[in-house]
Amino acid sequence: MMSRNAPDSFSSPQEGEPLLETKETKSLKQQNAILRKIARDQLGEGIWGLRKDIQRFTHEEIVFLFARVFSLYGIDYVKEIRTNYPDCICVKEAQEIGIEFEALLSGFQSHLANSDDLTKCQYIVCWKDDVEIHSPLRHEIERHKINVLELERLYNDFRVKRRSQSVEWTENEMARLKPNQLKVLNVFISLDRDVLKTGDIGDSLNIHGRALGGALKGFTEMAKRKEWLVRKHPMGWQFNKKYRQKVVTTIKEFGKDIGIIPS
Repeated sequence: MMSRNAPDSFSSPQEGEPLLETKETKSLKQQNAILRKIARDQLGEGIWGLRKDIQRFTHEEIVFLFARVFSLYGIDYVKEIRTNYPDCICVKEAQEIGIEFEALLSGFQSHLANSDDLTKCQYIVCWKDDVEIHSPLRHEIERHKINVLELERLYNDFRVKRRSQSVEWTENEMARLKPNQLKVLNVFISLDRDVLKTGDIGDSLNIHGRALGGALKGFTEMAKRKEWLVRKHPMGWQFNKKYRQKVVTTIKEFGKDIGIIPS
């Protein structure tokens, strides 16, 4: 049996920095090959290619662009797209959520007159957030706890990483992961979740600060030379469920050595 006494030392990522400005989220841009490949190769000179320079999209084009990437927001599936308000009903973590599509966030202004509209919508998906910080519209969106998903940040910022560079993990390689990294993987398995917030992972493990940040940063570093196991996600951290069975097998074999009781 292989030894599980490897040192578990990593440098800590900076906590509390804005999304898309930390070292971790810069690494996310490099990891997200599938998303950017869709934008470049599959959309090609169609909607994405013709509109990306002028940065203007129609309502229907926003729906299409969202449909290609909704899973990156932790949404399980799209249940309905319709003409009634809100435009879309999705399922996220077994709960139905209402989504309204706008080319620009300022287009949501038309719904402020009807207070019922605000309670039915949990997300606004737009290409660009063009609303001033202290505007009445911003105040109402925040007061009703409506999340804003800005597609521009995904489609414009993510870099290309060729799939041919992706190398799959083996069980032997997983066995050489740091103890805290195996513990992180076990949290995704035991909670049966693909996406978790950093705080939820830390609370489940009772590990915070440098120890947790180092383990998560280690995953992003490894993704530069191998296929990703855990990567930064707009909603937290995402587990590559493709490797679920290999992770389960590894934890069953080595988990007890580092204090993990397999589920």
